[in-house]
Order: sequence, then C-alpha cells, then structure tokens
Amino acid sequence: MAKVINPLLSGSASGQLGHMMVFDKRGRVRQYVVPANPQTVDQMDVRNTLGDIQRTLKLLGTKLRGELKVAFGPTWNSQIVGELTANSGAVLSAYTAEFTAFQAGEKTAYENVDQASPIKLTKGAVIYSCASAVYDMKTRMGATVTIPLPANANAAAVGAAWVLAA
Repeated sequence: MAKVINPLLSGSASGQLGHMMVFDKRGRVRQYVVPANPQTVDQMDVRNTLGDIQRTLKLLGTKLRGELKVAFGPTWNSQIVGELTANSGAVLSAYTAEFTAFQAGEKTAYENVDQASPIKLTKGAVIYSCASAVYDMKTRMGATVTIPLPANANAAAVGAAWVLAA
C-alpha cells in the first residue's frame, strides 16, 4: 500500500499503489513489474562474478575506502564494478589472464592476501583485478589514491594498501 503525504500530485508518496505504480524513496514513479528470477546458468555466472567482486570490495580498509569516496564519489564501488564488467567483462577477463600468467609463487602471494571467498573467479585473481581496476581508474582520472601498481611481485604491498585501516 502506498503512503501518501499531502495530495498525491503535489506532495510525496512511497510504496506501491495496487499493481500499477511504485513510488521509490527518491520521489520517482515507475510502472509495477512482476519480478522474474529464472536462475539460468548465465544469470548465475553473472551473479557469482558480481558477488566475488563485491566481497573483495568489502575488504577495503577505511583509508582506501575514504580515498575512493573522495576520488570517485559516493558511487565508487559501482564505478569499479562497471570498470571490471565493461565490454561484456572483457576488462575482467584481461586482468584474470594477466593473473593466470603469473608464476606459482606470485599467484600464492595474491591468494594469501585475498581474504574473500570467491565462488566463480579464482582466489587471488579477484583482488588483483579489483586493485588493477582502481589503479587504472586513478591513473586515467588523475585521482589521489594510495594503491601501488598491481604486478606479479608486489602482492604484499597491494594487500597492505587494500586493508589498511588508517
């Protein structure tokens, strides 16, 4: 049921009006759509990939998180996800291929730094990909973000910058 404040067209509303309209928190109105959740294999692959990225972004320490909010605004995490999933995930695939080319010891170093539990992506590849996306965005936009260039031999430096509290 919709909650209406003042007359409908001159005040504000939130919630659902029958099965016709939905009022959101920002004051926008949209058509009611019955949610669909077919859970196809492709849909679950995308969900698991996005979940892996979000779990890694949740590990960010307060210092880097604050820098990202200042540099990229309040939607910093969406921008990172957008960067990784651009061109049907080509950017994420490229970073994953770079990670796959690392030597075994270098992969192990990134795997040890990666505290998230990925479902679809390889452990270590997720934090490498996220850190690479952040580094590329900061370079392209000229932002001040203290994260070193992710490379095959600096997993410890990237991991330390990723989880640093202050």
